[in-house]
Amino acid sequence: MINKDHPYFFVEKLRDKKNIVFQLSKYIYKPDSLFDEREYIDIVSDNLSEEYIAKLINSLNSDQELAIHSKVHVNGRFMHIPMIDFSIEDSLTADTIYRLKKLLPINIFKNMAFYDSGRSLHAYSTTLISPKQWIEFMGRLLLVNKKDLEIIDNRWIGHRLLGGYSSLRWSNNSGQYLCEPRIIKSIF
Repeated sequence: MINKDHPYFFVEKLRDKKNIVFQLSKYIYKPDSLFDEREYIDIVSDNLSEEYIAKLINSLNSDQELAIHSKVHVNGRFMHIPMIDFSIEDSLTADTIYRLKKLLPINIFKNMAFYDSGRSLHAYSTTLISPKQWIEFMGRLLLVNKKDLEIIDNRWIGHRLLGGYSSLRWSNNSGQYLCEPRIIKSIF
């Protein structure tokens, strides 16, 4: 089984939407490369379960990690789960929360949960957005950064824009990270 603080339990809330297909991948991280080697896995929401995620994690090769992608298929159209990869490693500050609240659409922000991924923070929202809104969202994330402080990981945004979807790690298998992601704060 997976830890009860795992992001699966937050994303699971999206399963209530009819006819949703999630995309995950097994990937091998390669520093300073444009694209990671990925094995894509599409799964219908009815089959997405804690047991299924645990099985996928247990099936990883020693150099692989499991990631969830933002791009989902809902009732015949593509949508995105808003995701964030922060460059900050410690807890959220009042200033960071203020900047996110100020620059992100309120419906995304108010349905967001935050996770410690072992090297940085991650966030997810249960408010699905269109591909056009996703590009705007990624641009807004860049604006969260201050001139003297990188809050959001710029390189992650560049990689994800090139890939056409966001992606966040759900495992701790390859030895490159400190832990599996675990919840730290939810804003509702």
